[in-house]
Amino acid sequence: MSTPTVTDFLPLHPEAFRILVILEGGARHGYALVKELERDPGRPGRVLPANLYRRIRTLLEQGLIEETDAPADEQDEDERRRYFQVTPLGRDVVRAEADRMRELLVGAAAVLGPAAR
Repeated sequence: MSTPTVTDFLPLHPEAFRILVILEGGARHGYALVKELERDPGRPGRVLPANLYRRIRTLLEQGLIEETDAPADEQDEDERRRYFQVTPLGRDVVRAEADRMRELLVGAAAVLGPAAR
């Protein structure tokens, strides 16, 4: 079996993209991810924990995120919390997805005109 390349993961599911973007800012536990996702004005509705953890499990299996220790400023928090951080592959994938989406927007703006910008 060959090692996956960045393009093997594209396009990303929108929720996977959002999770990776959040984790680019540093390690988070599941509940912190829920709160950040729900604050995103571009994301409709509530985050269902089952859906979030299914997406996290997939990202873990793909090697795009990994479990990590709690950040130093959260060491005394609930020890049951699992923290996640983006891997180097995940960082490359989220950046490639952002580039892909940027190219889509530029192409759409060229067709739709200035009002699309």
